[in-house]
Amino acid sequence: MLCLSSLSTLLLLLLLYPPPLSGQEVLVRLAGVGRRNANEGRVEVFYNGAWGTVCDDEVDLNLANVVCRQLGFQRSFTWAHSAKFGQGQGLIWLDNVRCKGTELSIAECRSNGWGINDCTHAEDLGVICSPERRASSPSVTLEEAPSSSRNQPNQPRQRNPPPPRQSVSPPAPPAAPAQISSSSARGHEIALHRNPASSRRSSISPQENGHEIQILRRNRGGSRAEQQVSSALPQGHQLPTHLANGATYRQRQETARTGPQAVRREAEGQVNRQSQSQLQSERRSERQQQLSGNHVEPEPVYPDMGLETDAHYTQGSSRVHLEEARLRPVLSSNHGGLVTEGVLEVKHAGRWRHVCSQGWDLSSSHVVCGMLGFPASEVFDQNAYRKLWDTKLADPSSRLKTQISKKAYWVEKVQCQGTEPSLSQCQAQLSLPRSDVPCRGGMHAVVRCVPGSQFTRYGRAPAPPAVPPMVRLKAGPRLGEGRVEVLKEGKWGTVCDHLWDISAASVVCRELGFGTAKEALTKAQLGQGTGPIHMNSVQCTGKEKSITECHYKQVPLYSCKHSQDVAVRCNVPNTGLQATVRLAGGREPAEGRVEVLMEVGGAKRWGSVCSENWGINEAMVVCRQLGLGFASRAHQETWYWPGSSDAANVVLSGTHCIGTEMSIQQCRRNTNVYCPRGGEGRAAGVTCVETAPDLVLDAQLVQETAYLEDRPLHLLTCANEENCLSSSAARMNWPYGHRRLLRFSSRIMNMGRADFRPRATRESWTWHQCHRHYHSIEVFTHYDLLTFNGTKVAEGHKASFCLEDTYCPDGVHKRYACYNMGQQGISVGCWDTYRHDIDCQWIDITDIRPGEYIFQVEVNPSLDMAESDFQNNVMRCRCKYDGARVYMFGCHAGDAYSAEVEDLFDHQRQISNNFL
Repeated sequence: MLCLSSLSTLLLLLLLYPPPLSGQEVLVRLAGVGRRNANEGRVEVFYNGAWGTVCDDEVDLNLANVVCRQLGFQRSFTWAHSAKFGQGQGLIWLDNVRCKGTELSIAECRSNGWGINDCTHAEDLGVICSPERRASSPSVTLEEAPSSSRNQPNQPRQRNPPPPRQSVSPPAPPAAPAQISSSSARGHEIALHRNPASSRRSSISPQENGHEIQILRRNRGGSRAEQQVSSALPQGHQLPTHLANGATYRQRQETARTGPQAVRREAEGQVNRQSQSQLQSERRSERQQQLSGNHVEPEPVYPDMGLETDAHYTQGSSRVHLEEARLRPVLSSNHGGLVTEGVLEVKHAGRWRHVCSQGWDLSSSHVVCGMLGFPASEVFDQNAYRKLWDTKLADPSSRLKTQISKKAYWVEKVQCQGTEPSLSQCQAQLSLPRSDVPCRGGMHAVVRCVPGSQFTRYGRAPAPPAVPPMVRLKAGPRLGEGRVEVLKEGKWGTVCDHLWDISAASVVCRELGFGTAKEALTKAQLGQGTGPIHMNSVQCTGKEKSITECHYKQVPLYSCKHSQDVAVRCNVPNTGLQATVRLAGGREPAEGRVEVLMEVGGAKRWGSVCSENWGINEAMVVCRQLGLGFASRAHQETWYWPGSSDAANVVLSGTHCIGTEMSIQQCRRNTNVYCPRGGEGRAAGVTCVETAPDLVLDAQLVQETAYLEDRPLHLLTCANEENCLSSSAARMNWPYGHRRLLRFSSRIMNMGRADFRPRATRESWTWHQCHRHYHSIEVFTHYDLLTFNGTKVAEGHKASFCLEDTYCPDGVHKRYACYNMGQQGISVGCWDTYRHDIDCQWIDITDIRPGEYIFQVEVNPSLDMAESDFQNNVMRCRCKYDGARVYMFGCHAGDAYSAEVEDLFDHQRQISNNFL
């Protein structure tokens, strides 16, 4: 009676709790992209009529062994997480799979249950199995992706199925190893044997040898049964092809044409182009005929000891591309808003991960800081971070303990030399092979960066550097961009682009207080410079503190042109300044009414800017702060651009910028807002552009063409109408007498990246009867004669100009001309020349006493038109006047020399020329 009761209880349990699916009812296959052989790929499971993937949470070598044995391989080398073989589609069947290692099928392992997971396809599991097959399993190629299926319905047997799109459907197994060992079915596979002269291989004739890939680092012995099975399969080379007899060579050629390896080469080129319908039609047609691919004659392959390593089967063997980096502040105090210290997070495959502190060093921190716009990193005490880490791990309500157990949470190993421009150039591993616990004994890496000098005084204008810089950037549209110029023997000069690379550019960026370089530009992509070319063939290791410490060559005369000037784009820190200014009402994002965020009454408020004294320098600062390039116009009226509703009041007035500030808030301004013009339609506005012109004077031409002329008054009628003479001319007895004129030619070149156009439209140009053409600009150039202390003693009064392309180099078409009401301007690369013999091209020195002076010419003095660089608009010469003759010497652009040499110019004569 007791037995009957126990039996009924057992039957009831069997009805209520059916046994788990057997290994024969759950199918497994390997699929995905980037597979090198059939023994690796993304794990996919066939359950309930659909294929799905497996999540990589809590995966270990036991699970990988179960999957590989189920697929017919002897064992697993390692597993691959984070969708190494591409992301799957559809269902994720299994998560948190835990195997003992003795199961016959993955279905026998413990898991959350079918379809229960908290994963995405970015966490799809892959495995890399040993290439050796189990005794009862046939060999497969990449086309014959292994599957655990034995009797899968509606899957006819195919010897060489067509290539897959992403995954491979599981074919039925071949009949027996002996039946598929012919060369026509096996093709050529490469054998890599540590001992090519082994007894097992010596018993096989060269005519029977194929090219099978076998990695025999471990388990080279194997059982007798396995050796008997493998002896029926093709083996590796014993003799080179050209030493085998002719029949064998022809047989191998035929095998190469028809074998799966040849088909594989063709299939790999088509795998992403064939549709599913094409695949099905090819399967039907290929049942009746043998596949033939492109004929590729096999090269003789010999054993290579270097390839025989387990590293090819680890996750870290392929380069891990770490796209971005960021610091998450946890304990540190920021430098006025700059995040200079925090927990490191890196982005891989679109997902942010933490970096394990095991193996992390200062060299790797140096690279991270460079990516974030900081020139250096520093060592600091991390005990506070370790205490916080341990506290969170001990807190039962914290999710940290669960997160760090997932391999997708970590990048476990990063090794940098410290000279790399970004982490993508460093060696990295997402996970360590044969490690069940990620980042064992470590925590998240913490980095502390040192900001550049221009960012340490955040909120105010940057302080001048303690040591005069030896390198500078010119004409860059944004912070940290520009043409590279180097100071040598007191003269600024450019660098020629031969061998210019990212390492040299990074040295320049760090020297200037920025991070590493994003781009190393050549061929004067940010505009041509002037003056000497100091360096060529610059080669840096990345460890230098200055570009002058790098190896370089001198530049022989005429061997390099300014069309080969180099430039850089540097990584700059995120200061948050861009979020404190905005443009409103514009038709495009690069134009509109300027609105700034200011502290008013102890609270941050948005408001407009008073347009009184608003000019191009202020507009340049705003455009640079927004990252929109240069300012092409500074608008003092913005009726056509409606402002934001929360920025109706004026919160900034009396703004005066030098042009080098990083934000409009750093410029000089009124302590108390005072704007008699009012806001609304009279608020300040800007129009920003990516490129701008850059006008430069030819100093050599001025020095060579200067002379004195005593000109009769009756020939100066037109000049007198334009007020080109000194005020004492009005007291003379016209038309008798003469005026002493210092005449010279001037040539102005547009070295920028955009045409220089007058601000006035054609309708407002002025007709000059004397010159018989229209003048488009009233004040274009100032001619001044100064004493050594800067006092102006004489000036030219050329009141109006006509802009045109007087000369353009070969290949550049003249676009602008003065006559016939033509368009006016100066094209990129062209000159506008004002000859010494035209009216008003002089300084009236009739009333000047003999002596030594400074002669100065300034282009675009009122900054009415935008340029990429205003510093080179001034040209200065030493001028000696003895009462009868005049001598010009030392002519140079205003920013061509260091501050020390420029000071000597004002007081001494020992200065050399600086010609274009």
